[in-house]
Amino acid sequence: MGLEWDFWVFVAALSMAAVTPGPGLAALVATVLAGGARRAIWFCAGIIAGDLVWLALSLSGLALVAQKLPFVFLTIKWSGVAYLSYLAWRIWRAPVGAGGAVAQPREQRAVARALAGFSVTMGNPKAMLFYLALLPNIVSPEHLSAPLILSLCLAVVLVLGTVFAVYVMAAERARAAVKNRSAMRRFNRLTASALGGAAVWIASN
Repeated sequence: MGLEWDFWVFVAALSMAAVTPGPGLAALVATVLAGGARRAIWFCAGIIAGDLVWLALSLSGLALVAQKLPFVFLTIKWSGVAYLSYLAWRIWRAPVGAGGAVAQPREQRAVARALAGFSVTMGNPKAMLFYLALLPNIVSPEHLSAPLILSLCLAVVLVLGTVFAVYVMAAERARAAVKNRSAMRRFNRLTASALGGAAVWIASN
């Protein structure tokens, strides 16, 4: 009973944290708005991978070790800030072609997009707070077992995947609705501002 209770409390807490707007969702939506839903798939995978790393750190008891290695996490954090800032700059300056289509830069490799999502999650204070501070109080150490750990990992993938799918579809519909060149340019500026704001939010926490 205790094991099941821990699991469902974790799923509920994770769901609430996942749907709460933050730099990760802002970056995800901006990625879709700038380049379409397909460009966001590997970015989503990187975000989920980052969450799984935080989960592993917390469950393995490495949270205390992680707190004693601030340089590593500061490096990851500022890598995420740099990526968001760079993406915001590229979208702000992106030319708009005929028919309102955005002139896309050369396609990023899937690995680069996955690493970008990973760095954003690892540098996200909200993720740090959830996994390093809240999770130990949600999942009782005496209830930990291989089936529970596997269930928690699957829950992370399914919950985040579902939330991301909803945001991606909504952003894709918004992107498809914008055809006018002037409107697309304003859309790009708004997207770039959202990314820049996410970078500032991560940097200031």
